[in-house]
Amino acid sequence: MAELIRLVHWDGFSITDAAQVMGIPASTARSRYQRAKELLRLALDPAVAS
Repeated sequence: MAELIRLVHWDGFSITDAAQVMGIPASTARSRYQRAKELLRLALDPAVAS
């Protein structure tokens, strides 16, 4: 997941292009990206913080 985030946000690839670089289907990359966003949202949510 971290490689996908780096490719999209650091290197400026689209999710589809990043998927191609990683050798995975674009749908898999989109799912992983959505999961990463959800994990970040939860990590930053003060109501969830422990």
